[in-house]
Amino acid sequence: MANRYWVGGGSSTNWNATGNTNWASTSGGANNASVPTSTDDVFFDANSGSGTANISASITVKSINCTGFTGTWTQASSTTLTVAGSLLLVSGMTYAPSADTQAISISATGTVTTAGKSLGNFSVSGSGITVTLADNMTLRASSTTFTLTQGTCKFDGASDNSGLTHNFGIFNSN
Repeated sequence: MANRYWVGGGSSTNWNATGNTNWASTSGGANNASVPTSTDDVFFDANSGSGTANISASITVKSINCTGFTGTWTQASSTTLTVAGSLLLVSGMTYAPSADTQAISISATGTVTTAGKSLGNFSVSGSGITVTLADNMTLRASSTTFTLTQGTCKFDGASDNSGLTHNFGIFNSN
């Protein structure tokens, strides 16, 4: 398990660029650390710059924290960003999925904060997990789906926060 910080400067703006990677092992450090994997915590912070990070392939990471990030995430069609824990988007960043066919999937206990970003498809699936939606959640279009396959999803955020609004085109639960 390692921390990975987006610093840019890789061979492309893709998360999984390997010629030179966009990742450092410290905030603001030198690029070319290994691309984050399912056991790594990912950080986009004030030292990440204001450029673009492109999710061009399906990716799995342990958690993502974007505190201080002012850049842009893009996400290609038919890709899934799987987070095995918490996902924290922030108001100063831009999330620009290319279509409604990409997805974010939460596979372990954690908290999801969207900071007003509209998402594509979204799913929660993991035995015994609890995912808390910390703020309002909106899926981009009437054709996008929130899928709860396995686990528990708390739609009211913290126990004292019951005024949240969620907008999904389709809600699917098994």
